Amino acid sequence: MQQSIGIAEARQNLPDLVNQVAFGKTRYVVERRGKPLAALISAEEYRQIMALLGDGGISDRLHGIPVRVRFDGERYWVGDNDLDLYGVGDTIEDARQDYWLAAQDYYADLSANAGHLASPLQAHLEILRRIFAAEGEK
Repeated sequence: MQQSIGIAEARQNLPDLVNQVAFGKTRYVVERRGKPLAALISAEEYRQIMALLGDGGISDRLHGIPVRVRFDGERYWVGDNDLDLYGVGDTIEDARQDYWLAAQDYYADLSANAGHLASPLQAHLEILRRIFAAEGEK
């Protein structure tokens, strides 16, 4: 069960909250003025999440591109199998942004050389054209 809690209340009740998280099935999202700041989860759940991110990563989509999110113990990695791009960051969001910048740069390079691309690169250009066209519609 997940509950939201204000940061002031969390500060006052931290020992009880830790017990509820560690020995119960409760998770807390700590908020300030309604904005989520952090989560309280059990150490075991945290270990499991880190193992999932480290072992094979977690499937996700970034602007329509199927990617995998991984954690190597220090940094997050977002990469794909189709375009062979990746992004790295201290947070998942940083890695996602780095990946998206790599995709934008790759698209610009491919577009600039569109008349001289080998078949696999031409396929990459078409994939990225569709993605960027869809992004432009938003």
